Amino acid sequence: MVVLEVPQPFSNHNGGQHAVGPDGMLYISLGDGGMGCDPRGDGQNQFDQLGSILRIDVPGLTPDQGYRVPPDHPFCELHGRQRRGFGLWEGISPWRSTFDRENGDLWAGDEGRNSFEEVGLVVKGGNYG
Repeated sequence: MVVLEVPQPFSNHNGGQHAVGPDGMLYISLGDGGMGCDPRGDGQNQFDQLGSILRIDVPGLTPDQGYRVPPDHPFCELHGRQRRGFGLWEGISPWRSTFDRENGDLWAGDEGRNSFEEVGLVVKGGNYG
């Protein structure tokens, strides 16, 4: 069953991980869609799912009922439009993440540019770009 499809405009920076968090939600890492320096600005587009870690509610998922946006999502609507599933907005390519076993914090690796990579604590609503 397909839960979510997100078009990828280029062949790199496409993300790389999904995992169930300690809260039972599904976390999906998506890169900014590719090329150097996010040429389309997808990572800072609040209505685009690229360049983010999505957090979606999938309990009881069936073919006729897709995922749900969690009720505690910090950006459910903006200007009357539905927004993306979590709120790590803009990590150029958040390609791997892990949950701290002791406190449940989410840490993500963000693909750097040329010489540096970044690992950071992810907080709901954070802007990492």
